[in-house]
Amino acid sequence: MVGDAGASSVEPVVNPGLGDARRRRLIRMTKEQIAGRAGPLRQVRQRDRVVSPLALELECRKLLQRAQRAIATIVTSRVYAGDLRGAVEEPVLRQHEWDIAVALREITELLLDLVSSYGGGNAGPMTAAVLVSQNRAISIARDATTARVLALELLAAQVAAAEAARRDWETSHRMAANNDRYLDLLARTAADQRATAEITGLAEQAAEAAQAFRETLQRATLAAEALALPESR
Repeated sequence: MVGDAGASSVEPVVNPGLGDARRRRLIRMTKEQIAGRAGPLRQVRQRDRVVSPLALELECRKLLQRAQRAIATIVTSRVYAGDLRGAVEEPVLRQHEWDIAVALREITELLLDLVSSYGGGNAGPMTAAVLVSQNRAISIARDATTARVLALELLAAQVAAAEAARRDWETSHRMAANNDRYLDLLARTAADQRATAEITGLAEQAAEAAQAFRETLQRATLAAEALALPESR
């Protein structure tokens, strides 16, 4: 079924090969064109430069939105800026976004063709066979695109985990920096050895948090490398 819903919740996707100024202008123009409108509608203009959310049916639009949220999670994280950019650069992620958007637009157009060419009723055996094969081709293409979105979401989840581990690591080290003050307090109040050992253990917890952060970051790096595009020959 071809979904019909507003497109304003999804960002237009611009060809990453265009310059920044042109990209921003196309995004602004496309947003103005789709404001308050519902789709899907066949995109006629600027097809090799931008994919309009209005050109996507509801389920395809949801897939694109998931991809965009995953990419936003990745590129806005401190972990990505400091540790993962070398594994998968933002232009690579934007190329994935563009490829996903183009594929989803084509899937939507094929669905629209099916709806317009076969309006319902009882299909004969030959027509039914054609419909089955065409729907199967669409399903295969949608599954392949969904797999790419899932890969982006996996990377985003690993980045989010690494970000949380970084915060934990930083917090534990900041707190451990006050260990001496707590030890002095215990000495002044004649605290027993058990309390002293508990405070001293903060340093060990900080070391464990650092190790957890390194392991989580390694998993995020592996997920990022899986999305890197092969080098052109």
